[in-house]
Amino acid sequence: MRHERALKDIVSGKTWMVSDDDTVVGTITVDKEAPVDFASNYVWPAELRAETALYVRRMIVRRSYAGLGLGAGLLDWATDFAKRELSTTLLRIDVWTTNYRLHDYYRSQGFTLCEFRDPVALPDYPARALFERRVSTNGQSRAALLFTGYQHSAHVDLP
Repeated sequence: MRHERALKDIVSGKTWMVSDDDTVVGTITVDKEAPVDFASNYVWPAELRAETALYVRRMIVRRSYAGLGLGAGLLDWATDFAKRELSTTLLRIDVWTTNYRLHDYYRSQGFTLCEFRDPVALPDYPARALFERRVSTNGQSRAALLFTGYQHSAHVDLP
């Protein structure tokens, strides 16, 4: 199920990849629609979904590129995308409930914890820690400095 969802995001143009020569070194998936769990229940509660936000998921940086600011750059790029496409600076991400190191990482990137969703509401969904970040609309983001001349492309080998 997870692989099918990832493939669907790639094919629909929601997943962006950063490469160094021919090696993918980072990915980020952005979505204008609020995420749902495997049973099609909304991950974010209705009162928070009322505000326009860009939802981020599957942000991955190749370990050999860790510590270079690529993750921060991807998040800044997503903020620029949110401004351009949705006229908002609000990013949201749901994180595995027990991955405290990842919670700390997102906090270091300016995200705040909104809530932990009740396991009863999302019984089979492990990412119930909801984080969001709102940034200033002023100034040039780090993404503009890190990513010059990006383009969207994807190659997928279908089964």
